[in-house]
Amino acid sequence: IAYFTRWARMSQIRVSHALIVTDENECIEAHMNGGVQRTMLSKYFDDERCQVFFRKPIGLVPGIADSIVESAQTQLGCSYDIGLIAGHALPNTFIGRVIEKRFGGNIESLLCKFLNHDNQWICSELASFCLDEQPVYHHSGILKANVETISPQELFEDPFIFESWKNNF
Repeated sequence: IAYFTRWARMSQIRVSHALIVTDENECIEAHMNGGVQRTMLSKYFDDERCQVFFRKPIGLVPGIADSIVESAQTQLGCSYDIGLIAGHALPNTFIGRVIEKRFGGNIESLLCKFLNHDNQWICSELASFCLDEQPVYHHSGILKANVETISPQELFEDPFIFESWKNNF
């Protein structure tokens, strides 16, 4: 995922996954192995090959956090959208970039719209959907785009949805 979204990266952090934190050691995520499911965060913390960064939505208060979690819970059990992954990956290959420059337009957006399946999710699409369901974030920043077109990298780096991730010392 990080390889295919490298064109969108603005920071030094490479993002390959997005999830919704639901409790101190729990999240809801869309994962290739099992679709939308609850997962223990310790799975990531205990993996020495994994780095985890969290972004807090701007103005997050308990009511909004609960509503985000409720949105995620409504999707539990849905399948993973393999077709949508292809829609993100193909245009972000070297050949896909050449085709896009040659013909102009946004091939990724068209492919994502065509290959997206209702009731199936990829990680960043699910997280974007849950955030966009909240009036305070609705159509802000990257959420102006269709949620199926948003990559984990683009979501992570959005300054209109999330508080700054850099320490200002």
